[in-house]
Amino acid sequence: MTRLSALALSLLIAAAPLSAATAQDRGGRGDRDRNNGQSFERQERRISEAEAQGIAQSRARGARFVGSLGLRGDSYVFRFERDGQIIDIAVSSRG
Repeated sequence: MTRLSALALSLLIAAAPLSAATAQDRGGRGDRDRNNGQSFERQERRISEAEAQGIAQSRARGARFVGSLGLRGDSYVFRFERDGQIIDIAVSSRG
């Protein structure tokens, strides 16, 4: 191996980890900027179905709980009955 090729190889090896670290660093800042400074975990936090059911029951004001329709899009939907009428109450899953 010639001196020139050995020098070129050592430069490539030395530069590779630095460029990968720089790319990771840029990605982290860009993600925070796109989310208005919030971390990704905070933006994706969802409340539990049990928490949402408690909110729905407080909104139903005395209606009888019939059941849950589960997560529909970004909302939990709960079914209640009052005076023979069925009422669906949606609660956002976002905290």
